[in-house]
Amino acid sequence: MRSLTRLVSLGATTALVVSVIGTPAFADEDPSLDRVTAPLVDLDGNKLQAEDAGPPAGDGDNAVDPEAQEIDLGARLAIELTHALGSRDSQDMKGYERSLYRGKWYMPKKEKIRRCIMDREANHNYRAVSAGGMYRGAYQMNRSLARGATFMMQKEVRKELGPQAVKVVKQLRKIPTQQWNRYWQDRAFWTIWRNGKGKHHWRGGAWKCK
Repeated sequence: MRSLTRLVSLGATTALVVSVIGTPAFADEDPSLDRVTAPLVDLDGNKLQAEDAGPPAGDGDNAVDPEAQEIDLGARLAIELTHALGSRDSQDMKGYERSLYRGKWYMPKKEKIRRCIMDREANHNYRAVSAGGMYRGAYQMNRSLARGATFMMQKEVRKELGPQAVKVVKQLRKIPTQQWNRYWQDRAFWTIWRNGKGKHHWRGGAWKCK
């Protein structure tokens, strides 16, 4: 576990950044805005220099030995921590990309369905807000569902990513869902989906996703 502990500890020392959220969303926002460009800052408003961590490494299913698998898992968690705290990729709020969250509830074989749901619900726009304002974000969750997801996520976030990420989860409860960055919206979706047990939340719509 030394490799995992070392990698996660390095990430956990990063100052909590307010860039876990984007800018407020409006249904008729300028379509030319493809990326949130606000700088990363700490709690005192000081700018932080942060490099994008790149795509997560995965869960190590193809690792040839336990040590290699442990290192791969540690690398993934360290990368997910950067996304949780506001990496450049996590702030890209438009367009389909493979889920930034790839933990316990992630189902790579269901990416096609997730992509369909995002397209149907919000045209792949993480800032989307429904006409009446009730449904928000790429997955068009209502407030109670999104807030409930934070409680579902909290224990696992604490175990995987540490106290800094838990602070972010608690902060999300006070923030409109369309202002959550890409990582947190993706993680909330998979946590609610829960191996298909929560898929009924997206059973309606203009067309079926399967």
